[in-house]
This record gives sequence, C-alpha cells and structure tokens, in this order.
Amino acid sequence: MDIGPHVFPTQKYRLVRDRLLHEGTIGHETIRRPDPATEHEIGLVHSAGYLRKVTANDLSAQERMTLEVPLSAALREAMWLCTGGSILTGELALDGGLAVHLGGGFHHAFSEHGEGFCLVNDVAIAIRVLTDRQVIRRAAVIDLDVHHGNGTAAIFANEPDVFTFSMHQENNYPAQKPPSDLDIGLADGIGDDEYLSAVEHHVPKILENHRPDLVFYLAGADPYEHDQLGGLGLTLSGLRRRDRLVFDALANAGVPGAVSLAGGYALHPDDTVEIHCGTVREAAKQAG
Repeated sequence: MDIGPHVFPTQKYRLVRDRLLHEGTIGHETIRRPDPATEHEIGLVHSAGYLRKVTANDLSAQERMTLEVPLSAALREAMWLCTGGSILTGELALDGGLAVHLGGGFHHAFSEHGEGFCLVNDVAIAIRVLTDRQVIRRAAVIDLDVHHGNGTAAIFANEPDVFTFSMHQENNYPAQKPPSDLDIGLADGIGDDEYLSAVEHHVPKILENHRPDLVFYLAGADPYEHDQLGGLGLTLSGLRRRDRLVFDALANAGVPGAVSLAGGYALHPDDTVEIHCGTVREAAKQAG
C-alpha cells in the first residue's frame, strides 16, 4: 500500500520479509497468510458509527488530521488484513509458543477514532476475538514502542483480565496518555543499560503476577537512537538484547507470545528494516 511521501515507511514490511527469506532466517513454508478480519471481529473493539465512517470514507477534517495517514479503500483493506494477521499470530502463538507478525501493533487507535497512523487497534481486536472464542481468558500487552500505547490503554481500562504495560518516552506523542495498568515513562535520551534494566525488572514480574494465557509484545523499532519520531538512545545491539530479554522471560514463565513489529521511523530506513529483522532473528533462536 502506498500512502505517498510520509515518515511512515509502509514498504518496510515487504523489505523485512524479503531480507529474512534471503538470509534463510525464515522460509516460505514458515510464512502463514491471514484472512482479513471480519466486520464482526473489528466491531468487538470499534464502534459501529466509526466503522461506518471509515467504510464510507467520511471522516471529518479533524478526524483525518488526527489519523495522520490518508484514508482510502486501500488503507482500510490493508488494516483489515493486518488485523487478521494479529488474530492469526495469536492463534499460532497458542499452538507453538511464539509467533511473529510481520506487521501489526497499531496501538494508538481508540474504539471511536483512529489516530497516530493507526486506523484500527489490531492487537486489541485480536485479544477480544480470542477471548470471545474462549481460547484465552487472560492476556497481557507488553508495549515497548517509543510512544505510549494510549488506544490500547483506553480500550482495556476497565478489563482486569487484560494487563496493559507501556514503557515509552514520556516527553513524546501522545500528549494525553490514558493510564495503562503499568506505565513507565522514560526520560529523553535513555540508553541501552538503563532501558534494558527496566525491561529485565518489570516484564518477569508482570508475567508472574498477572499470569496471562497469552502476551502480545509490541517490539517497536523506534526506541532506536536515530529514529525520527523518537528521542531515546538505544543501539541496534541494545534493541536485539531487549527482544531477547522479553522472549527469555516468556519462555521462563511458559507464556505464549504473539509479536508485532509496531513503529519504526529511522533516519535511514534500512536501520528500521534491520531492527525488525533482528526481532524475528531473536524469535527464531528462541523457537529453536
């Protein structure tokens, strides 16, 4: 999908897939292609009024400004397919322990509106679908994108069976941050050691205390030191270590993990691709 000149590099998904295939980290036989999410599944999170406006391309000027990507039939089709991918990733994680979505993590979408490049909240929808099917009862979201997971926090604010954790740069988008179950707002410029220490401290405790049946992990590439929309200081190797810590914690707790790539806007787009590929490489190592 082409959204024109934009800081959001939609081509990254194809480039990540192609690089992983070329280097042999994944094979064509390991790639599962999802069906698009159904209107019923999307409607488990998003209001009928909002979805009617999206389908009719009838957002107001203010709603379009808040969304920050051009609404089109192609965007809707892509996001319904992406959401189907998040549902499938959850199913595969429950079957095999760990699965990665080469996309997903649109955590700024609220029930009644989209914002921050996020038309619908694919992870929230996947959790609702899987709980509606009664294949899980408790879930957790470990959101390590550089931006606060405001839509996810708001959607699950009154649902004790879904634990939301966001560790993000405090002085960054969004200005209003609805409270997650646990928010860690980081100071500008935090580097590898302090960041990884926080991951190592909080993630195992969340798994131990909440005891989820499934974790959705948003492995954002944008805590990177050269990200255009971030202000933290993680290196490429630090981001690989972050993913390893999360995957080790999931394995040690015996909790299945569904991974989404989430954000990434590096000054050099190849760095974003490499960070996302690093997440998949660490997952492949964990899966053996």
